[in-house]
Amino acid sequence: MSTDLESIVAGDLSLRSPLRYPGGKSRAAKRLLAYAPEHCEYREPFAGGAALFFRKSKVERNWLNDLHPGLYAFYVTLRDNFEAFAALCLEQTGKRRELFKKWVGRRDLMELQGDEELLDRAMQFYYINRTVWGGRVVYDPKRKSRLYFSNPEGWNNLKKKLRLLRQISEKLQGVRITCLSFEKCLAGADEDTFIYCDPPYIRDTDCHPTDKLYDKSFGQESHRVLADLLHDTAARVMLSYDDRPEARHLYPGDSWQFVSLQWKYSGRYAVTKEAKANGIKEKKVLGNELLILNYEPPAARMSGHSHAGLEEAAAQGGG
Repeated sequence: MSTDLESIVAGDLSLRSPLRYPGGKSRAAKRLLAYAPEHCEYREPFAGGAALFFRKSKVERNWLNDLHPGLYAFYVTLRDNFEAFAALCLEQTGKRRELFKKWVGRRDLMELQGDEELLDRAMQFYYINRTVWGGRVVYDPKRKSRLYFSNPEGWNNLKKKLRLLRQISEKLQGVRITCLSFEKCLAGADEDTFIYCDPPYIRDTDCHPTDKLYDKSFGQESHRVLADLLHDTAARVMLSYDDRPEARHLYPGDSWQFVSLQWKYSGRYAVTKEAKANGIKEKKVLGNELLILNYEPPAARMSGHSHAGLEEAAAQGGG
């Protein structure tokens, strides 16, 4: 039996993500949650900062998956070994730039997979995430130039951060955490499963390798494979994409609905290269986002809006 919508939206422990994550949905999670269906199983194949999971209520079965081995180590360590992780955080004293260099220099940890040396790998990922430019934790040695120290303030107020991380640890209890391909995370989902997919944006796929936001590549073929699997799933699916024709073309037909949303971007998407060349400084601007759903969203049911009316209202700042 599906968990009712009111309890999902209310949240048993509504938290913000503890991470600075490229493309993260921390500021948008409340708006996204308005479109969540009733469900008793929740899956995120591209967890990243997992902002929607931390905002919503847990259900009977919860599954967070991401291919980044450092992110996997971080979540598993918070779930299973929080006290040791907190103690290690408190040991990170001294010059922050030097600490950053130390953790970035631990290539041995970056090359590990599975459950080896989880505590140190979790600490490495978290410290870099808090202090690197844009929150990008890139382990690919060909893109090591992307790891540069630019946010020393990210390690401020550590005790406050640890209070949040303790709550995160509590919420992760009983959650399945994996480092698998998205295909494996999607397998076996049924009509009581809600899958939230936040794959790398299509504009990121088209970027030069050194400019990509994420550690793992996600090419056009991966977008097509994902679409094929979601077309065939019995689960209820919500996808987040940049609002581009390519995204809409991947999900044609009457079984998919589109909801246009807007929110402010930060980081390198805040201003185009052309604008920078013309002397325009980087600032937060509105970005056009697209939700793709294979079910009637609760917001539409409650308001009585048609699909077209819902899309127009959301584009004007509703949702």
